Amino acid sequence: MSDHAFRPLGAATPVVEATAGAAAAVVMGAASALRRRRVFHPDGVAFASSVQVTGAHHGAPLLDEAGKHDAVVRLSRGVGLPQAFPDFLGLALRITDAHGPGRHQDLLLVSAGDRPVLRHALVPVRGFEHRRFSSLLPYEVGDRRVVFGARVLGEGGPVPLQLADLRDRAATTGLRFALELAEASGEWEPVGVVDVASPLTDADGDALRFDPAHTGGGIEPVGVVQTVRRLAYRASQTGRPTT
Repeated sequence: MSDHAFRPLGAATPVVEATAGAAAAVVMGAASALRRRRVFHPDGVAFASSVQVTGAHHGAPLLDEAGKHDAVVRLSRGVGLPQAFPDFLGLALRITDAHGPGRHQDLLLVSAGDRPVLRHALVPVRGFEHRRFSSLLPYEVGDRRVVFGARVLGEGGPVPLQLADLRDRAATTGLRFALELAEASGEWEPVGVVDVASPLTDADGDALRFDPAHTGGGIEPVGVVQTVRRLAYRASQTGRPTT
């Protein structure tokens, strides 16, 4: 998706880009350059995956038409604390060529609350079997304003599912997530199932550049924070070394 098409605030978008967006870009770009890696979610594992869309009337072709899509998933720890401590866990999903060749759909989800209001709040947790991952920020899908979410499928083990355990879990019992969406005060609605498959190499995982501006096909980010976040992500990625 082009920057020209990314206008979550309509005519006000250029003003926000030139003020709060520019400030966030400077800070994130400098932090990324100093750290020489991701500022947030530095430690993660990426997998070649697939998404089986169930199909329903949501107002976006990707979600309305049942089918299977290639995907990439990166699971990560937000701050990079030792695994013994709770952290803001991330689930970044890229549905490859979702809106046509080279036009991906990226969804950046983080551990959050499950109920209305709380689904917009970060929640530090110990393991990836946490009940809810959320986009926190809203999207317009068709004529509705929603957040996207995911939750792990299957029974949890006796100990929290840690980053170091993800490769083994995917290779043995499997690792699957339900992909869902919800309006501000509504229940979560199923969209599809994400099957996490074979792990990528560490180099390929580090080279991934997820971006909230990778969207389209009736799935549009909305709000001030979405505009600021787009520029902050772009600056952070520019400051990282190319691999």
